[in-house]
Amino acid sequence: MHGALSTLSEPLEPWPPAAAVTLPVSYRLSNTRLAFFLKETGAGPGGNASAPLQRSEPFVVFQTKELPILNVSLGPFSTGLVLPKEQLQPSSTLEIPDRLTVNWKVRAFIIQPRVLASQPVVQVLFYVAGRDWDDFDVTDRLPCVRLHAFREAREIKSSCRLRGSLATCLVQAELPHAWFGPSAVPLGRRKAPEALDLSGESQPAELYYTLHAPDGDGECPGETAPRRGGGAAWTEGPTQHPLLRIGSISLLQPPPTQLMQEHRLDGNIFIRLPDKPLKPGEVLSILLYLMANSTVEHFTLRYGRVAGDEHASHSARRADAPACC
Repeated sequence: MHGALSTLSEPLEPWPPAAAVTLPVSYRLSNTRLAFFLKETGAGPGGNASAPLQRSEPFVVFQTKELPILNVSLGPFSTGLVLPKEQLQPSSTLEIPDRLTVNWKVRAFIIQPRVLASQPVVQVLFYVAGRDWDDFDVTDRLPCVRLHAFREAREIKSSCRLRGSLATCLVQAELPHAWFGPSAVPLGRRKAPEALDLSGESQPAELYYTLHAPDGDGECPGETAPRRGGGAAWTEGPTQHPLLRIGSISLLQPPPTQLMQEHRLDGNIFIRLPDKPLKPGEVLSILLYLMANSTVEHFTLRYGRVAGDEHASHSARRADAPACC
């Protein structure tokens, strides 16, 4: 009895860790162009300790033109499962009738994010990314892309259809001149008049797009007409998506052309200066020009205030470009 107790008091050798019990199942994916299984670094086969007869193997289907088949084998037994389209292609991706478009996405590129009032056209290039370059059999089934431009409660729409081997199209929408004016926000939210610089103010506009099925002739409605929030609806095919945001553009109203007055100093030089009264502290820029037929190489320009009869001089050498002082 005592010997047994002394034996139990000795240090016990640790039991070796129990091996993970998993099903010896092998998996294989077929009918895919690029797919692979995922495995955590340093981890054993995926299993469930509480349910040893269950096993999970995460995988990714990256490229495929057909519905993949998951083949499972265990000893002499094997079975296969066709993966449903709903698991491979969520409803938010590009839909093409009778075509599997895994990882296909419509991308948008704003050609010019700054739009001038003198050229009030916004352009957006749309293209399909994630597809194979040899997918030519779907070019006649590509959808229409509708551009939505919003400026406060106003909206402009224009459409194009994805076409050709590159599956691209360019949407152009002409913006009304009123969009480049001051913001039409409620009076209580406006800035103070002195805080507004209307000569070079930038107005934001937001761009979105939707995808639509073409009409019976394979064309897309392309009208571009401004309308306010509750305007009449277009006659258009069913939309595949809600509004998807592209980004913002800046609408710029360039400052008015500045009037200049010209004064000839002598037979060689004349100057141009702004034709407006000067404010206290304002910087005056005067452009100095040489006559086209002038042969003078050096000259000295004297300037000063008349009241104090204070003068200064500036020597210059002839250059090919006009001088400014």
